[in-house]
Amino acid sequence: MKLIVFVLAIAALEAAVPKFSDLEFLRMYKDPINEVKSEFELKIIGGDEAEPHSIPYQVFLEVQNDTFGWYCGGSLISQNYVLTAGHCGFYGDTAFITLGAHKITETEDTQVLITSTDIIVHENYHEARITNDVCVIKLPEPLTLTDAIQPVVLPSRSDIDNTFEGADARISGWGLTDGQSHDLSEVLNYVDVTVINNRQCEKTFGILLPSVICTSGARNTGSCNGDSGGPLVANGVQIGVVSFGVMDCIVGYPSGFSRVTRFLDWIETNTDVVIN
Repeated sequence: MKLIVFVLAIAALEAAVPKFSDLEFLRMYKDPINEVKSEFELKIIGGDEAEPHSIPYQVFLEVQNDTFGWYCGGSLISQNYVLTAGHCGFYGDTAFITLGAHKITETEDTQVLITSTDIIVHENYHEARITNDVCVIKLPEPLTLTDAIQPVVLPSRSDIDNTFEGADARISGWGLTDGQSHDLSEVLNYVDVTVINNRQCEKTFGILLPSVICTSGARNTGSCNGDSGGPLVANGVQIGVVSFGVMDCIVGYPSGFSRVTRFLDWIETNTDVVIN
């Protein structure tokens, strides 16, 4: 399986300060197993602006270490924990977390900004293979929940064998709206996508583990840079964590996610979330 390394900030940061430090957009990439389509076209993600605070579990992350910094998404899973991708936390020392936001580049009354250094990446996360790509961030104290800040519902153990194939799902985030721009979306966007089975996804990416779930690139929809770690939600339940795609978010290719049902035990072990 061929890998294109993820984009990480190569510009040094003078100081670790939140909101905003001209950080970079993080995303993992896999090469398609066949030649990339010759008609290169930037992939407009195909999303729409979300109704303000209609996705109250959505989290915005600025993660930094002494040298690098990057943007990611995440989801609130309890008053004490945020779920995101393993590659969002792997190199990080400090996470600046914004909850309750819609216009992320502005200060809103609903926003809560929190700093955490308690970043727990899956112990078997593998960067080159993009496996076990999950991470949780512990908040320093319990959040006060509001209409704009609410935890997402996670799957139950009865869903472990559910592939969710054919399900209508939603991706949300402030990531790039095409594969070569360099600006955050000013507002929270969402896009509705369809879950496909892994056999279909393997036609693009080669053999995938059952811990991956994919969505179709039909209608030019999918995740893009800066959406990493954000939620994939079907019927109000988070079934995926944004993980990987093809370089430049090219039209027509699937997006890959960590399959939440495969990490329920890990989440329960490493957080205060009780999985039924």
